[in-house]
Amino acid sequence: MISLRIQEKKTPSILLTRSSIVILLYISSILITSAALAAQDEAHGIVTNVVDGDTFDVTIEKADPRITYSVERIRLSDVDSPEMNTAQGPAARDFTFAVLMNKRICLDIDDKSGNGRDTYGRLISVAYLTGFYGQPLTTPCFNRLLVDSGHATLDNFTNNEFDPQDWWSGRNSESSLEPLQGLKEDLQTDLLPKLQDSAEKELDRVAKEGWDWLKGQIAVRINSMLKT
Repeated sequence: MISLRIQEKKTPSILLTRSSIVILLYISSILITSAALAAQDEAHGIVTNVVDGDTFDVTIEKADPRITYSVERIRLSDVDSPEMNTAQGPAARDFTFAVLMNKRICLDIDDKSGNGRDTYGRLISVAYLTGFYGQPLTTPCFNRLLVDSGHATLDNFTNNEFDPQDWWSGRNSESSLEPLQGLKEDLQTDLLPKLQDSAEKELDRVAKEGWDWLKGQIAVRINSMLKT
């Protein structure tokens, strides 16, 4: 009986290379996303007080040059909630309280006014809820949520940088995803096929080397047996 002991082959190096490329691409996608969303995270912090439907206080965690205080009062841009002395005012405040209180939000602060503030000293902003990792959720912004819930009306103030159509139609979200869409297309049409082809060639080479080694071992054993 011919007894053979096949030496264990090392894992092809292409697997490590492929994993490294995937990790790099993942990191790149995060960097691209962060760059695309930079304007939506000019400042962020925790909502610690709600004044009414469209006005609340934020304890600042990430500051912007226009941030003056550790707690800033925010006035949502281009929306108008009922005042507290009206029948609908408390309901609007309660909705904002339920959604935002003690939550982290990101702020896109008005660039058109010199310090981003209205005549009452409040920061005019579009507010974004945050995800599991603290990243801004691009759509819908809270300004839109307030209008969609029926607790505010849309009011396009032309004295700020914002155009409600940008966040109402979701154009910001679509444009922020364009780099990632391009990355996905590059992966599918260029990089991944090249990786697959490279991996197949590497595996073919390893298999061929293993087969050549096995044939050599068999020949050695047979010759040894014939000599005896």
